[in-house]
Amino acid sequence: MRYLNRRVLWTLALLLCGNMIYAQSVGLEYVSELQTNFKGDNNFVNLLKLNGELPLSEKVRFRLSTISVARTNDEAIVNDLQVFSNIDVENIPFALSVAAVEWDIDAHNSLLFGVHNMNEDTFSSDVTGLFTNSSCGIYPTLSCNYPIANYPVASVGVRYKYDDERFGLVGAVYNGVGYYDFTGRENVFRVCPKSDGVFALTLGEYKHNDSHYFLGGCLHYGDPYEMDERKARTTLWTYAEQKVTNSLSLLGGYSHAFHSSSYCRDFAGLGGRLTIKNAELGLFSDYAHFEDVDEWATELTCKIPISEHVYVQPTAHFISQDTEHFVVGVLRLWVEL
Repeated sequence: MRYLNRRVLWTLALLLCGNMIYAQSVGLEYVSELQTNFKGDNNFVNLLKLNGELPLSEKVRFRLSTISVARTNDEAIVNDLQVFSNIDVENIPFALSVAAVEWDIDAHNSLLFGVHNMNEDTFSSDVTGLFTNSSCGIYPTLSCNYPIANYPVASVGVRYKYDDERFGLVGAVYNGVGYYDFTGRENVFRVCPKSDGVFALTLGEYKHNDSHYFLGGCLHYGDPYEMDERKARTTLWTYAEQKVTNSLSLLGGYSHAFHSSSYCRDFAGLGGRLTIKNAELGLFSDYAHFEDVDEWATELTCKIPISEHVYVQPTAHFISQDTEHFVVGVLRLWVEL
């Protein structure tokens, strides 16, 4: 098994090199982030992401995306539960976000099979992508309750997608636990419903005048934490992006986990994005109910272009729990090629 995984890793590396030469599109994204709690605790986080597509035929392509993360401080600078930074994880020299084959069945239908991270294109949009709070994307009613393929881990899955001018639909089934290693039990290519369980989701979208409205639900069957019997656990969520003017969009979302053992039961958030020339201003405030803590978090952010491929983003987070309060400052540098 170890030898086989090494062969798989070498094959992926060769495919990535091939992408650099032959692919229709290759992308590189580097994010550098300075964090402070204004009490002497600081952190420096760096994320490098490579993306590539290798056409296999007119309608079939191989998608590959990798991440590498390096941080200077092993400890979090505040004890927030929703995680104010959506890139801040443990040091990861190299991991897969996507290694999958995607087939465009026709102009509206597509099918993807392979290793996939749900954050790539299921829980992301132009508006939510502005914010650094990890809850402004995949909600904590999912990310905190299930060990699923949420950044920085991925898992093997099958995803169907329908998309036209008015409606969109996503249906997917994944291994119930996400990983990022290439050997051993925590192998990203692992498929083991018996021990890891199965995670299935569906997401519907309605589009009108550049506004987007989503309704989604998921089911996780299994006992991945080995703390309870194998059960089916469900979560529902809804999300809307309302375009008010050409420069202003409002967003709001709500999610509820129905299983009594869920660590995070409820989430609700409201916010907006205002574009002024080339700069983006964002305000997002949310509430999350955890097993023994209620947490309120507000983010004020501004993304400013320095050049065509370089952005800076100063951000302030105000986080309040039942007995603790935090203020966090973040300065993020983006380079996209």
